[in-house]
Amino acid sequence: MGYVSMKYKYEIIYPKAEVTKVTPVVMTLHGMGASYLDLRPLVSVFGKNVIELHLQGDLNYRGGYAYFTPEFGKKAEIDVIGNVVKNIHDQVQEILKQKKLQNNPLFSLGFSQGAIINTGLSIFYPNWLDVVVILSARLPAFYIEEADKNLVGRKISTKIFISQGQKDTLFKPKIGREIATFFRQYASSVEYHEYPSGHTVNCNTPQDINDWVNEVYFAK
Repeated sequence: MGYVSMKYKYEIIYPKAEVTKVTPVVMTLHGMGASYLDLRPLVSVFGKNVIELHLQGDLNYRGGYAYFTPEFGKKAEIDVIGNVVKNIHDQVQEILKQKKLQNNPLFSLGFSQGAIINTGLSIFYPNWLDVVVILSARLPAFYIEEADKNLVGRKISTKIFISQGQKDTLFKPKIGREIATFFRQYASSVEYHEYPSGHTVNCNTPQDINDWVNEVYFAK
């Protein structure tokens, strides 16, 4: 792989404990109008001994940042979101290569727009992520088309946690259920939760993620 332009501003934080080949790298992808600081507090759900990799969107949006803007009347979703998914994958691969972390487990946690990207990463790069957390997302049609072409008959090993708010007016809970049903066709480990909240991270979500990841990944 040749040199990849670092399109997205990022920070990487190492734990105090010694890093080994089994130390997970945890990538976070924020929602629109936020920054790479937004999801930093949630990384603790995976334990203290992880390497944090926070990526920030490259577009200014309402005092924060976005990875893409939803102006799909001008360009098709596949051209907008699809390019972002590829660019993030390629840049993270380059970062991991530079830091000699390409063989470490890779987790990703995303909210809203970041969760949409996480969903795409799981579909277009199956088994690249060991653990993925999708908080309040939706499922673009071209994701389904990609899965129909390349994932039918396969079972990806990525462990997937999905959540949706019951009062979410942006992405209604039925969308979360559809994402869970979709992934259960292709992944062997899918967890779905709904919370009595809107388009946000519910206060019970961190504990649920922690309990889940300890059961399905760290206890293996």
